[in-house]
Amino acid sequence: MAQTAAMMMIYLFFTLFSLSFLPWTSTAFTMKLIHRDSPLSPLYQPNLSDLERFKKNIEISTARASYFQQQNELINSKARQNVSIRLPLTFHEPTFTVEIGIGTPAVKRTLIFDTGSGLTWTQCKPCIKCFKQNEPLFDTKKSSSYKTISKKHPLAKGFTCTPFGCVYRVGYYSGQITAGVAATENFTFHTNLGSPATVSNLVFGCGMTNLGNFPSEISGIIGFDKEPYSFVRQLGSAIKARFSYCMSAVTSNTKGSSYSYVRFGDEAVIRGRNTQRTPFLNYKQSSILYGLKLIDVSINGKKAELGDNAFPDGCFIDSGASVSLLNKRAFAAVKYFLGIYFGKFKNIRRYEGEKIPKAFVCYTQPEGFNSFPGMTFHFKGADYEVPPQNLFFFVQGNVFCLAMMESNGISILGAFQQRNVRVVYDLKERMLSFAPEDCSKDAPSL
Repeated sequence: MAQTAAMMMIYLFFTLFSLSFLPWTSTAFTMKLIHRDSPLSPLYQPNLSDLERFKKNIEISTARASYFQQQNELINSKARQNVSIRLPLTFHEPTFTVEIGIGTPAVKRTLIFDTGSGLTWTQCKPCIKCFKQNEPLFDTKKSSSYKTISKKHPLAKGFTCTPFGCVYRVGYYSGQITAGVAATENFTFHTNLGSPATVSNLVFGCGMTNLGNFPSEISGIIGFDKEPYSFVRQLGSAIKARFSYCMSAVTSNTKGSSYSYVRFGDEAVIRGRNTQRTPFLNYKQSSILYGLKLIDVSINGKKAELGDNAFPDGCFIDSGASVSLLNKRAFAAVKYFLGIYFGKFKNIRRYEGEKIPKAFVCYTQPEGFNSFPGMTFHFKGADYEVPPQNLFFFVQGNVFCLAMMESNGISILGAFQQRNVRVVYDLKERMLSFAPEDCSKDAPSL
């Protein structure tokens, strides 16, 4: 009853409004991306030790795996046929945030950057129930470009609509809920020309009932998955259905600028050599996530020889998982081959300290040792090389751990393994392209 009353209160704020999309011709702009472990991030926790920071990233990644596992089960079930925007998602804590402007005049918002979410939303006035946030609630009355959408809107099928307008509701796997008005607004970003660009009439969620433990440093989510109402799908041909990022190797000790950038359209290209391409998987129900066909993995050039169908659900590339996860069979093989590799060296032993969970694969580094192995993800038609600095994480003193975990069945290529790699998502061609790049030099050209 309480939920029904809340939704009825939301309906009172609706006005019937039909929408026509405004054209936008620019095909090149950028968005600043900030990692949670960067001192420049609003989520940065300076008092965390390296071990505590590593544990936090593992927790985030495990939560993401729970979402992907559930999502995959829904895709392969009859229930998936009737599920739209109310798909249960997993939200734990964000890995990356972005800063954008919403409304006219533009008001700065700090949003979670998520390639595993669809609808973009932010908390709005008037708020029935909102989580605490540092930024003021978005006031729709102060924006001249805010419009609610009607059931005639092309994207209305993803929402619950009445003669008074449309509402949304997203429930997250870990308990959070956001619900409110489906509307359109102007979104403002930086461009490669140095001046901001405004995209008109993007559909987003104006959250008026938001429950759960969201970080106060953020005010919503910007979704980059393959759903029709995601940010990138709405931009469509305006960005040539293409975006990319290059994630810097950020640590708590990073000096100077530790930003990364999301690039769109003509900016989303690979200019170097050694570019490889692999297609996105097409699931029975047209997956909304970015799945890739993973065939095998290698440690220091030695293939695990996992055999056919070792990864029946593929491998998802994800910005929200801090580190990679492998299914039980593949992870066991990686542990085995690491044991063989490090076993050839004197004084390198498995480390199982009191403060380190048993699930972590850790070793001690002898003085002067620097012969760490790399790893390769063998995708369909492409080999994704993971250098040693993206494979291991020093947690305390001379103790280093594999920056990867065993999952509940789903395999994920996480952010730590994507550092210093240019990754291009081409939704039109349904292809992922990638190549090594020094992401610390990826500042927008003015």
